[in-house]
Amino acid sequence: MRFGLWLAGLAVLAGGAYAYRPVTDFGIETWLTIGIIAATWSIVIFTSTVVDRIVAPNDGDSRGVFTALLSLAFAAMGGVFVVAVHAQAAEKNWGTFGDFLGGVLNPVLTFLSFMALLFTIILQQREIHGAKEDAKVLQSQRHADRLSSERMQFENTFFQMVSIHNTIVNSIDVDRGPSKNQLRGRECFKHFRDVMQSFYDADGSPDELKKSLAAHDHLWKSYQNDLAHYYRYLYNIIRFINESDVNKLRYIRILRAQLSDFELLVLFYNGLFPLAAKFKEYVEFFTLFNNLPKDLLFNRSHEEFYEPSAFDERAPKKPLSFTDPAT
Repeated sequence: MRFGLWLAGLAVLAGGAYAYRPVTDFGIETWLTIGIIAATWSIVIFTSTVVDRIVAPNDGDSRGVFTALLSLAFAAMGGVFVVAVHAQAAEKNWGTFGDFLGGVLNPVLTFLSFMALLFTIILQQREIHGAKEDAKVLQSQRHADRLSSERMQFENTFFQMVSIHNTIVNSIDVDRGPSKNQLRGRECFKHFRDVMQSFYDADGSPDELKKSLAAHDHLWKSYQNDLAHYYRYLYNIIRFINESDVNKLRYIRILRAQLSDFELLVLFYNGLFPLAAKFKEYVEFFTLFNNLPKDLLFNRSHEEFYEPSAFDERAPKKPLSFTDPAT
């Protein structure tokens, strides 16, 4: 837009000069007048651009702009000297030329002093720009260090919680009487599954959900001391992952890998209770049952108790309906 306006102004100037007199009749005064008008018009059009480049340079300082201005100034002064020498030589009036030379040199020296001030501004701009760049690098480094520190802190806590979870699992034991061996750790969950399965098979209710809840309720009453601690701690690990600003799926997969098939089965039926509604949403949101063998379910229709996202990471997921901040 600005460049087009500048060209239009030059075109008007050229047209006006041609209308004033033919080009062949132009003298030095005419060409000089046209040049001054063209230069003035250019300054008017591009002053704001030059000022912007000086005040807010793209490359850190205004060296390029000041170099161009200085070159233009010296070129203009050289042109004035050439015109003056030719004019005075033609009139043989060298005394007047001496006055002219003195009158021109004083502004030149003043201009050079002004340019020295501008060079000082350039140096200050470079220092400021360098300081800004250093500040940006430092800020970026601090941000990266903070993220790294937060990630390390999270991983230390997470893996410590996973270790405690495995300790809790290993502390579970089932005394089946003097005629049978005592069960410990993860092998207890197969026993839990058998207990629920027996109660489920003996229940003649046609309602599959009620039968499933009753089977787990029977297990809960028998082994509440062990299962309560297990359920609560596993829930808090999942909540900790959800609250943290990390790649949640990565750490959920690590946690998921800690759970045996029979642990997943017991957790499946525990999530059906109303008191475990939040846990059920976590299961569906983080696909906690991705590795659960479906043939372990008491009935294959029980798969419908959960959303497809509980079993398949590619299935659409519903957002959590609650916020569960740390306490």
